[in-house]
Amino acid sequence: MIPEPVPFLANIALVARADGVLSASELGQLEAIRKEYRFKKSDFNAALRLAEGGTHKLTPIGTFADQVKNLELILRVAHSDDDLDETETQLIADFSRSIGIQQEQLDRLLKEVISTLKPVDKLCPSCGIDNSPDAKFCQKCGSPLESAVTDVKVQFEIPPKGVAVEFAESTAAGYPGALKLAKQSDGYQSCLKGKKTWHMAHYASGSLSDALPLVDHLSGMRNRNLYIDGKEEDWHEVFGFTWCSSQHDTAYRPIEYCFGKDENRLNLWGCKMARMDWTEWADWFSYGQWEKTGPAGNQALWRFDKEQIHHELATNLFRFRFCPHMNTELAKAVIHYIPETVSPASDPNWTFSRHHEAVPGAIKVTETEKGSGFTYTDEYWSNGVRPKGLQVFVEILSKAFQELAIPVDSAVALLE
Repeated sequence: MIPEPVPFLANIALVARADGVLSASELGQLEAIRKEYRFKKSDFNAALRLAEGGTHKLTPIGTFADQVKNLELILRVAHSDDDLDETETQLIADFSRSIGIQQEQLDRLLKEVISTLKPVDKLCPSCGIDNSPDAKFCQKCGSPLESAVTDVKVQFEIPPKGVAVEFAESTAAGYPGALKLAKQSDGYQSCLKGKKTWHMAHYASGSLSDALPLVDHLSGMRNRNLYIDGKEEDWHEVFGFTWCSSQHDTAYRPIEYCFGKDENRLNLWGCKMARMDWTEWADWFSYGQWEKTGPAGNQALWRFDKEQIHHELATNLFRFRFCPHMNTELAKAVIHYIPETVSPASDPNWTFSRHHEAVPGAIKVTETEKGSGFTYTDEYWSNGVRPKGLQVFVEILSKAFQELAIPVDSAVALLE
């Protein structure tokens, strides 16, 4: 039993990749050793990462017998591809001296290793699939197996800036297109995790819109991850907007799509996902409180709670905050131009909300109407206001558009 399997395996991998690469034959021998000694796959991967990291040094592990076995396996893997360079030779010589093995003993051990060296399945550096010992090309991905041209990584170097998308090889229909797009990105990497090849695309601009074509191809695939400025983000949270965004891109008039005009459910915010439409039954018209005004204090004045409106808006739009079509400055301007107060009794553009029973914060409203010699009295409870028509909607949005210098033709098309 090897007491420390990770550095034990890392010693072998370090010498094997001393020339900068791990060939298919070397990878195959490493996998065969893992199985022979029943090392955990997690320890195996950790050892490859350690060897690749650049900080690991050849370290004697365990008893003298363990150290000799480690040297034997180092020789086995290093000679598996008939390509032993000076760096590998020097590392082997240094390790031999560190455990007390003289050159004569090393030569004898090397002869034994070479005489008993058996070909094992080659492990493709590109996709991780086993191939026969005499295979020249991978039976799955077609990559060459005889030349050590692929520097095999077992983890990505996550870019500290920009947007990075990683995904595993897949049989999904979108995979070939995704791989093509990834290779066309600002920075492309690949690595081997387990027996799967993973790919990473990097978009230095940091704009999610640059990554959207790739994201579309990855739809329905499970093995995918996202990094923004070096930090891993939740895929579904960040890309919650993609379906809606694609609808925007194919809409006849995109600006009308976002403002809900295509569905006759207008909103002020420029995003229908806000779910805060300009309708008589919208809850956000009840965000505020009643104040008494007038000489006798018998007039009701509604004061909007703009902080609550902003909170509701931010909460509803959080999942879609990365949408490239969202204009957060517009939402701020709109809230600013919403009237501070409304007097529904005297303002023809507003009326009272109606409830048939008392609710917290509601006031009792009594309205009297005369007609045909009769007087009608209508009493109800009100906990907010309701807009009458689109006059105020147009005024608010026009001011916001003007402040943000949104093209006049866009405003006209939306408001006409």
